[in-house]
Amino acid sequence: MMSGMKRMITILLAVVLLCGMAAGAAAEVTAPVTAPEWANVALNDRGFLDVGEYVLEDEENGHWMYVSPTLRIEIVRTLETPEKKKKKDAEQIFYCFTAEIWCDTDNGELPKTIWSDPENPRGNKTEKFPKDVAEINHAVFATSTDYYTYRVDKKKKNGGQVGIVIRDGEILYYNPVKNREKSMPNYETLALFRDGHVESWPNTEKTAQQYIDEGALQVYTFGPCLLRDGELTEYLAKHANRNLNPRHAFGMVEPGHYIDMVCEGRLWTKHKILGEIVEKRSTGVMMETLAKMMQAKGCRVAVNLDGGQTAVMTFMGKQLNKVWYKDPYGRETFEMLEFGEYRGEVNAAETEEVE
Repeated sequence: MMSGMKRMITILLAVVLLCGMAAGAAAEVTAPVTAPEWANVALNDRGFLDVGEYVLEDEENGHWMYVSPTLRIEIVRTLETPEKKKKKDAEQIFYCFTAEIWCDTDNGELPKTIWSDPENPRGNKTEKFPKDVAEINHAVFATSTDYYTYRVDKKKKNGGQVGIVIRDGEILYYNPVKNREKSMPNYETLALFRDGHVESWPNTEKTAQQYIDEGALQVYTFGPCLLRDGELTEYLAKHANRNLNPRHAFGMVEPGHYIDMVCEGRLWTKHKILGEIVEKRSTGVMMETLAKMMQAKGCRVAVNLDGGQTAVMTFMGKQLNKVWYKDPYGRETFEMLEFGEYRGEVNAAETEEVE
């Protein structure tokens, strides 16, 4: 009798436990995806729209957003003032532009390369300012990359010390560079794959063909890799300098969920930039700080891309970050990394522009 009662109690406990687990799983699955409080848009349970497009541009408050049935982009401008880690460190005060991007990769929403002259990609002397490249291609979001053309030696058939350059599944250059582990940049790669995941490897770890065979669509060469498996890399502790510069990083939280971060710099001394007096705006950022900011956003992998005057972020064909007075529009470029294209003029009824 007692053993039968124990069995009954055990069964009841198991049923209660299973029901609790099922309820928890259901709650997790049905948790609503909501837009940030500064955006007036309702999202479906996948975090997108069922139909149409939504665009928000609020430069004054530093908020930008785009949503379609397969793409969501949220951009926030923040003023960062991180604490010093070492007494000798310079004070860091800078504006940071953080883009969080969600792609419905199952429905083919993936980043792609856009060119300064779409009819003549990589054409001679076709470079344009990033904002113009973005506008020509109707790019919702576009960002600078590794500025590989600066490294190309046109006198050599293989391009010289370029590293691995793949764009939209096409190998443009394959000339891996050795013995740069301690250098800046160290030529580690940023590889974006068809299934939405991201990898980073030393320049000589894989061949260009291996990347292609594994499904890579874009491979950039710059570095260093800042995060692997969510942890700061050894490079940061052993080789990274503590100088303040404009910097740019791209990372992955999970496949199809990305972070792009551009931090301003060289905007502390008083200068006139595009008719505006700019002074004491942004000192620049240390690489270690950039890595920790990407880590705080949940990135599992993150890679440093070309900074300085190369680093430019655009939204709907407009440049968001400020750049040094000698190159206020950034460096002219052949190509950018794009997420989404708008179809001509976005309907005003679907656009929220905050004055």
